[in-house]
Amino acid sequence: MDVTALGEILIDFSPAGSSPQGNRLFEQNAGGAPANVLAALSRFGRKTALIGKVGEDEFGHYLRSVLVDNGIDASGLMMIPEASTTLAFVHLGEWRTLLQFRAKSGSGSIAERKGY
Repeated sequence: MDVTALGEILIDFSPAGSSPQGNRLFEQNAGGAPANVLAALSRFGRKTALIGKVGEDEFGHYLRSVLVDNGIDASGLMMIPEASTTLAFVHLGEWRTLLQFRAKSGSGSIAERKGY
């Protein structure tokens, strides 16, 4: 393994236009600085791995598949049944604004595990 990162992976909901009714639409994307760096390194041929936590929910399963699809070893990604995956809504204007939702999030409990 060339690079292993310990940290957060989350869902970024980025603006994706408007509905026919004029409502803002958002697109689901994988996010989190550690995962972004690993994806870039993987594209350059480095062997990478992520250690982190997500909720055992639709979003957590999506993030695991994104890691694998990008050649990142996801064996260190724990899926926590009682947690929710962190969600962030991104506003791209003059300033980039993030609204994050972390209620009982997997990434918010990275150090909470028996035996550690």
